Amino acid sequence: MRARSFAQVWLVCIALHCFAQQSPDFDRLLREGSALSQRADYIQAIALLRQATNLEPQNPAANYLLGLALLQSGHPADAIYPLRVATRAVPINDAAEGYLGDAEMEIEDFALAADAFLSAISHSPDSDQTLVWWTDFSLERYRRLEFSLRGTTRGRAALLEVAAQGDKLGWKKKEELLRQAASLDASLGDIRSELGVAQALLGEEANAQDSLRSAQETSPDAISTLKLHALVDAAQGRWNEATAMLVELKSRSQTEFKRTVAAWPPELLPSSEHNGPLRQCLRERRSECLAIQIHPPAQDTISAKRLFYEGRWEELIAVPAPSADDAAMWYWRGMAFAQLGDCIHAIPALERGLKTGEVIGSAQLSSCYEREAVRSADRLQALGKEASVHLIRGDILLSIRLDPAKASAEYKQALGLKPKDPQLLEKLAESYYSQGEMAEAQQAAKQALELNPSRRQLLRLLIEVAISERDYSTALSLLGRLAGIDPDDPWICVQRATAYAETGHPEEAVQALQPTLNAGYPDKKGSLHALLAAQLRKLGRIEEASRATEEAIRLADTFAQQNQNAPAPHAKTDAPPR
Repeated sequence: MRARSFAQVWLVCIALHCFAQQSPDFDRLLREGSALSQRADYIQAIALLRQATNLEPQNPAANYLLGLALLQSGHPADAIYPLRVATRAVPINDAAEGYLGDAEMEIEDFALAADAFLSAISHSPDSDQTLVWWTDFSLERYRRLEFSLRGTTRGRAALLEVAAQGDKLGWKKKEELLRQAASLDASLGDIRSELGVAQALLGEEANAQDSLRSAQETSPDAISTLKLHALVDAAQGRWNEATAMLVELKSRSQTEFKRTVAAWPPELLPSSEHNGPLRQCLRERRSECLAIQIHPPAQDTISAKRLFYEGRWEELIAVPAPSADDAAMWYWRGMAFAQLGDCIHAIPALERGLKTGEVIGSAQLSSCYEREAVRSADRLQALGKEASVHLIRGDILLSIRLDPAKASAEYKQALGLKPKDPQLLEKLAESYYSQGEMAEAQQAAKQALELNPSRRQLLRLLIEVAISERDYSTALSLLGRLAGIDPDDPWICVQRATAYAETGHPEEAVQALQPTLNAGYPDKKGSLHALLAAQLRKLGRIEEASRATEEAIRLADTFAQQNQNAPAPHAKTDAPPR
């Protein structure tokens, strides 16, 4: 959840007329509830704010403060309804939309989170805060998707295939990426035909022909196979056949036809004896070509999947939006928007339709999030919001480029323009932590925490630093403070167990760790079960220790088998868990 001081929250509240023309009881409840929230006394604050919403169920200000207190106290699911009520305020409350997006992201309803952030941007397109909100979300989703995809061979192939679609890449680089993708998983998507197109445009005629033969076996109806067929026919002097293919391509997608015309090599232009409208179109690199007669699409009902693979993307997105539970239609609709370069519409559609294992869709979604982060930075630069530009550049360097040192430099420049900004200080602390510069991370985090005392992420970072520096007394003190804000967080129990174990308190370590593991806390590598076994052994509970050891070994073996083909990490990018 993003950092925001309660002074800012109070300004939003005033803008919503929190305390104007209400009953004395309502006015008192809001004032006292907000003051308690500011002191991070969320239990009492929530009780008072619930009373206020009972008096005025649809009051946007009361719901905004209640939703914020619930979110700050670690109850995102409960925060969603009041924050949704708050978004109906007039004028529009951008902060409510931003926090609503945070809450929906915390419960991993990414489609609704994207809707909330995009709604905030639509209401305030020139607001640096709304653009930064959207970028934060985009980078976090990008990071998760990339991490998941890079863990499998098929996922890495999908990332390479989607990367090759970049508009700014030359055809040689595209061919290189597609060759790598094909070497990892040649059966994925339209890799063979896409590789063939790159080969044909580079004049590699024999390779293009080989790729066409493979594509006709694996994806004969794909629009990329049609495009490759036209290029190979043109290279062989079969211009009548090439013309038929290009006319068919234009009938399927004006966008893809435009791309084909823009990339068509001069050496593949037909001779003067074929001086028709298509030759003129290709020579002048014009995609309209109104004189070309095209066949109308078939009137028979075609599935969304078929429409997508035939490249009828414009036709697919023209279909009315499906019902909320039609995941398949949302998926293909999102994929079509992605192919057309419309990430604003592709993202929520893909988030609604994406299922586990759909690597091409995940890769397209990841690419869209990356593009949106960069686009937001460009937009902020155009608006002259230099501090926010440095913030987003730092985020991109930290999350996408994996360069925390350069990220730190960007955050410092932003702080030069906005000194003592809690969000910038927190980002700076995270970048220092990723570099292993613990003293600097601790200093920046403490400065941010002074400005935002209830910020859970800052407390987590300081706890991580204290434990890494073996300062367990400080870690335990901070863990107690965090438990007062978020008493149900199992991560606190795990960190307490570590600190107690390291300071010679096995009984307290077992009391903190054993129930947490029994409740299903993830332990992929088995290290937590190994820690539990060691503490149980110190207490003389040998049978329980043996069972914990066996489980630690089983988990470690499973993790090793699942990751034996995983790529090596590019850089240290550890950060405190969110």
